[in-house]
Amino acid sequence: MGLDMLMNMFGGLGAGGMAAPNVPDVPPEQLYATQLSQLQEMGFFDTQENIWALRASGGNVHAAVERLLGNFGP
Repeated sequence: MGLDMLMNMFGGLGAGGMAAPNVPDVPPEQLYATQLSQLQEMGFFDTQENIWALRASGGNVHAAVERLLGNFGP
């Protein structure tokens, strides 16, 4: 299943403007709870990898998927 198909299937959930606030005392599982659920619904089940990708993308699910697939550019 391609990324475009996944994003269309989920309507681009969490993409754009959904960056998590800089709240260091909140556990990432809580901070990114919605995005983690979205990633799991798309078939990404490794929570630690998902958190890494969400942190690197500022909470943007679309960008996190790109990172998880290894398509984040140079």
